[in-house]
Amino acid sequence: MQALEELTQDYAAWWIDFLGEHNHVGGEDATRWLLERSRLSAGDLMLDCGAFVGASARYVAQRAGVRAVAADVNPDFLVAGRRLQGGSLVEWAPADTRRLPFRDGAFDSVWSLDSFVAPREMSRVAASRSTVCLCCETPIDNRGGLESFIDEWREFGWEMAAHRSLTMDALQTWRRAEAEMVGKRRLYEDRYGTRPYLGQLDLVGYLVQAYERGGMGHSLIVFARG
Repeated sequence: MQALEELTQDYAAWWIDFLGEHNHVGGEDATRWLLERSRLSAGDLMLDCGAFVGASARYVAQRAGVRAVAADVNPDFLVAGRRLQGGSLVEWAPADTRRLPFRDGAFDSVWSLDSFVAPREMSRVAASRSTVCLCCETPIDNRGGLESFIDEWREFGWEMAAHRSLTMDALQTWRRAEAEMVGKRRLYEDRYGTRPYLGQLDLVGYLVQAYERGGMGHSLIVFARG
């Protein structure tokens, strides 16, 4: 884990500190849940968009024998991921999810876990019979927003195959982060710098309020087509 520790020192960010290697709400359990519903088999090809250190790509490669590609715009994240357990099993690609350097229909499953979601581009690189696996912010059900989110993916030929709400998990994660940052202010202020600390604390506080007021939700979603 030395590579991750070194990266943490270089990048003072609350989301690295509180979400860790599996840098998304639900952590490894969420990754496992998606893998079980991804329809991936040994030898299939998956893409992890906005992969950070590629924890999900490495997890899938090690446990399912899947060929995995981890893509992120930050090459430092990819270098660190390559040094972590299972890193040699993954192909590492510096890439922006908005413009992926892969051919049409290349992947059997395309993932984005608490990273930027680009329905059109992710759909382009997904095979005709494939899945999209997401861990992401979603509108709250009782406002009809989730249906709008699903409809956006339907335009590209997808139907929702599985859904699990992580809204309460996300809220608890943001609450813990806020309490830790306030309770250990000196530690995090020294780590981030005073102004960045206040900015990051404001962001976490905004997330807490948004989830408490029902303005945001969080979900695991698997879309399938073909």
